[in-house]
Amino acid sequence: MTVRPDARPRPSAPVINPQSDWIPLNYWASSQVVGSLQRVSTNQYHLATHWGTFGLAPNARYAIFNGWKIYLGYPLRQTNGVPYIHRLDAERNLRPVVGYYNPLPQRRKTVCIDAGHGGAKGGTKSVLGKFYEKSYSLDWALRLRPLLERKGWRVILTRTDDRDLTIDQRVAIADKHQADLFVSLHFNSAGKGASGLETYCTTPRGMPSTLKRGYSDPMRLILPNNAHDLVNVHLAAKVHSALIQHVGMEDRGVRRARFMSVIAKQKRPAVLIEGGFVSDLKEARLIATSSYRQKLAEAVAKAF
Repeated sequence: MTVRPDARPRPSAPVINPQSDWIPLNYWASSQVVGSLQRVSTNQYHLATHWGTFGLAPNARYAIFNGWKIYLGYPLRQTNGVPYIHRLDAERNLRPVVGYYNPLPQRRKTVCIDAGHGGAKGGTKSVLGKFYEKSYSLDWALRLRPLLERKGWRVILTRTDDRDLTIDQRVAIADKHQADLFVSLHFNSAGKGASGLETYCTTPRGMPSTLKRGYSDPMRLILPNNAHDLVNVHLAAKVHSALIQHVGMEDRGVRRARFMSVIAKQKRPAVLIEGGFVSDLKEARLIATSSYRQKLAEAVAKAF
């Protein structure tokens, strides 16, 4: 459970007072009855909880919990041998992950599954040459629906065929059916060497996003989906953990973004899943197989 620091520890010491943004990790964990902190090496800590162990390192942008990654808003700081965590990460990342074994909210037991793209908006084109993200995401959604229905969920699909929907239309469908949860299904594209699985939720106010893609990232902005920050991470943790365990691809972690309007505009807990890179030849070949897309569907269903 090793986390690689991204840079040398910061020299400036955070102010320790009740209003400080930075708090000793050990103090937060013990005072909030989260768990106990153990220093396992000069730059490595384990935060042991009843539900699992976080691996953290100073200046690392992510933590590892039970074998999968969750990205932090702010890298852990270490001053005079004492690790400090930002309050937003403590309350908006670590705390909801600790409780991810709890049941998902389900007043109506309705989930909206969104197959990304469609119609003229094909999404990312596979390196295989003739396949587009829109077809793979729809197939994934259609495979997921019966699996969730067998578990007692009412499943709403934003689309069941190759049609173009705006972001606002996708949000309106979830609103109309008063969905408890929203899950958007996508496939990824990037430069050479990028591969693996990612799960996104909306960035909380005051925290920098993990991914920006050239968009502005106004940290003071409050988005509709921010009302569900804690459950967003809870849902993302359950889904991402199941994906890593069941699909077995490279773990790119639970991440944060503001520009993903299809989740940022939701009035319910919401996540967006990237099921692999169609820009990577090895993963593109996998994604093109029905067996792989079935594994993705089964993994998501395991989280519910």
